Amino acid sequence: MNIMLDHIVHFIKAEPAAAAAAWREHGYKAIPGGSHENWGTYNSLLYIGHSYLEFLSIEKNHIASRTDNPLIKQLTEEIRLGEGIGQICFRTNNIEELQGELTGKGFETLPIFDGSRKRADGSILSWKMLFLKENPDFKYPFFIDWGMEDDIRFEELRRLGLIDEKLAAKKIAAVYIASKDCEKSAAAWQEIIPASKADVYISSDGKEKRAAILIGSVNIIFCQPLYGDGRAMEVLRKRGEKPFAVQVAPGLEKELSLFEGLYF
Repeated sequence: MNIMLDHIVHFIKAEPAAAAAAWREHGYKAIPGGSHENWGTYNSLLYIGHSYLEFLSIEKNHIASRTDNPLIKQLTEEIRLGEGIGQICFRTNNIEELQGELTGKGFETLPIFDGSRKRADGSILSWKMLFLKENPDFKYPFFIDWGMEDDIRFEELRRLGLIDEKLAAKKIAAVYIASKDCEKSAAAWQEIIPASKADVYISSDGKEKRAAILIGSVNIIFCQPLYGDGRAMEVLRKRGEKPFAVQVAPGLEKELSLFEGLYF
């Protein structure tokens, strides 16, 4: 089963256009995404290689508050605690097969969700999503299937003018996640997704113990604070065990702190 990083979901209170404008101010082509009419949410996007950042916000609270989609439930619950990176999504080319593999490992999933949104040009984009049924505090990722080969989808995005050519050859190399026990977190993810053996080390500033696992081409780095200060500890206190930083390779021109998330 081919599992690759698809996108990072960043929860924001502002309209998604504000996130797109913030990236454009720094010279990057972030774009309006569209509305998820059945979920009461809308988004903006920044493509980095074959992955992207999604800035997700509530458009119609009376719809979002009633949805059964776990991602939207998470957004409505956690946005009260503040903005920040909320989820990681991995891409598969056969979501039904993936569901069977997870079931075979003893994990229970929710039924596969059909998703769609209206693009800015009025066209409809559709996909399938898969979530684990038991996901306490939304610690684990979810999965998506776009129903087409990656290269074909990427060329379609390029044809539609949605790709920033400065970022087309880059990739999301690492995602940093605050963790109370980095080795335990890494082991829990390894049970779900094929990953490398955890590389456990102390951060260069000595403030964190880290456990890094490689999934596809992205490092997922669990950061366990060793002292009472630092970014990981701040995230744990405010939002729990959540992602807080994204590393791009080759790196961005400068480190950016946007909507309580760090990008570099």
